[in-house]
Amino acid sequence: MTKRTKIFTLGLMAFTTMSLSACSSTVSEEACQVGNWEAQGFEDGSKGRTPDQLNKIVDACTKYGFSVDNQAWLKGYEAGLPRYCTYERGYERGESGTAYNQVCGGELAEGYSQGYDKGVQRYRILRQYAQLVDDYQYKRQRLEQYRQQLRKPDLSDRVRRTIERNIRGLEYKVDDARYRIREFERRYNIGRSSIDGYRNRDYRDRDYRNNRF
Repeated sequence: MTKRTKIFTLGLMAFTTMSLSACSSTVSEEACQVGNWEAQGFEDGSKGRTPDQLNKIVDACTKYGFSVDNQAWLKGYEAGLPRYCTYERGYERGESGTAYNQVCGGELAEGYSQGYDKGVQRYRILRQYAQLVDDYQYKRQRLEQYRQQLRKPDLSDRVRRTIERNIRGLEYKVDDARYRIREFERRYNIGRSSIDGYRNRDYRDRDYRNNRF
């Protein structure tokens, strides 16, 4: 398993430098006024947001005319990260085909990284499964098209024989594709509903952005 070694330190205060470029507000004016920055940092950390979230908060609150307690936010952020960097969160992210979240580094990477790797394995399996199902459905459609052609009247004997030969060949390929799907389902314990969930999350057409893929 590849180990991520990016370590979170208080050096992240460098992110507090206010950006001069426009960015969308990440906190409301009311939140800036209340100024519960440790709680805000905890929330951002527990949701796996990147440290430059603080930079965005500073920018937003400055526009509202309020200051931010950077140290309090960082304290809450460090406390919140362990709630995000878990095996379960890593698995969810890997299984969804999303890139590894680099906020989980150092000791925090242990469980998260293991879960992520397992999730990536499942992601790959579901991609393979979708390809098998797509191949089967394509062959089924082609078979039905040939059968419809065979129903046309006034076909010459030569054309009819060609279509019948194509049908026999596709019937064999359809049976073989169905067999490979069943074997794959048994091997990886995949239920029939898995392909629907896979497609609903639109995995098939997404480029996997992790460099280990």
